[in-house]
Amino acid sequence: MPDAKRRILDRVRRALMGRWPVEAPADPWRPAVEAADAVERFLAHAEAGGVEARRFESPDAARAWLESWAAAFKSAATSPRVPAPLAPPLPAAPPEEAELGVSRALAAVADTGSVLLSSAEGRRLQLLPPAHLVWVDEAEVVQHLGEALGRLADDPPSALALHSGPSKSADIGQIMVQGVHGPGRLAVAVVRGLAELEAAPGEPPPTREAPSPTSDALDWEAVRALEGRRLATKRGDAFTVEKVTENTAVVRVGSSGKTYTLRRRCLEKAARLAAAGTPLPGPVAYRKLACNEAPAYAWAVLRALELV
Repeated sequence: MPDAKRRILDRVRRALMGRWPVEAPADPWRPAVEAADAVERFLAHAEAGGVEARRFESPDAARAWLESWAAAFKSAATSPRVPAPLAPPLPAAPPEEAELGVSRALAAVADTGSVLLSSAEGRRLQLLPPAHLVWVDEAEVVQHLGEALGRLADDPPSALALHSGPSKSADIGQIMVQGVHGPGRLAVAVVRGLAELEAAPGEPPPTREAPSPTSDALDWEAVRALEGRRLATKRGDAFTVEKVTENTAVVRVGSSGKTYTLRRRCLEKAARLAAAGTPLPGPVAYRKLACNEAPAYAWAVLRALELV
């Protein structure tokens, strides 16, 4: 070992002698914030960043606003994640030709007035149209970025985009110009009940006979029979049911090798809801109504059993 390196390491060791070991925190650090409503903080910070921010008490109110607001555009590129009733009544166009891009946010962050967008929508849709409209459910507005990332930990997209206002730059002559690297106009609409609209997009769900209190909507032996089977999430990510015990099912993701444990009581709760007629059309509804525990894989297991 070179003398210089040895001297440096010796100094580090001497400096650490007698110090108590410091353990990493169990939970992520979160800054303290004033006791304010997350949605109100988000709207205030978004508007300060140049966002056209709006709040609607129902999907019907949002749809009525959209019909008049979208009339200023001639075409739109709309993400498949946007519920059909909230797609603008405009001719469809590819992102490079559309005047308006429409997205569905994964979450919104009050601290910075930012919306989180999934790469699954396609970055062209989010960046190429000169104007961008983003829908976000009121329940998905959180105080901090860490909270938003924590909600996505079980089924994150391959990439995330944080949009905190219209694209702008002052690189040349320190003159602020909007629309340089993306949309020069960003509108964000926070809608109460947007997730319910997604759960029942067009027609009421078929009703099923409610199970008796003593009936078990989930046959655990059927879950055991899935052991070793290769399944896929709604988004198409492959995974394998690796092991099923008395109270858990362990799945392994094919792309990363990471494992997730699904608790029996969570799967049973979701199965009871579905048997009683509650729509669970995807992982988002599973997380909101049943259990926030690897919802993408838990929902896929229930789908393989034809329970959702």
